[in-house]
Amino acid sequence: MANSRFEYVREFESDDKLLPNSWIVVRIDGKGFHKFSTKHNFEKPNDSRALWLMNKAACMVMQEYKDILISYGQSDEYSFVLKKDTALYNRRRYII
Repeated sequence: MANSRFEYVREFESDDKLLPNSWIVVRIDGKGFHKFSTKHNFEKPNDSRALWLMNKAACMVMQEYKDILISYGQSDEYSFVLKKDTALYNRRRYII
C-alpha cells in the first residue's frame, strides 16, 4: 500500500489494544435477514433450515479461528467468545 492511492486508509487505523487477560466477544448481527427469510420461505418463528444454516456458518467460523471457545446464536445474530489470552489481530480494536 505504500506510495499508492490507498495509503490514506492508514489514517483510519487505530492502535487501540483491548485489555489483556480479558474475554473478547465478537457479535455479528444479520443484515436483511427478514428479506432473506421471506425469499426462502422460512417458517416462523424457527425454521429448521435457517437454524441449520446459521449453526453450520458458526461452525465454519470456529474451525477457521481456533481461538474461539464458544459461539451462540440469538435471533439473527451470533456471538463468538475468544480465549482470554488470544493474540488474534494483536488484540487491536476494530469497529464497523
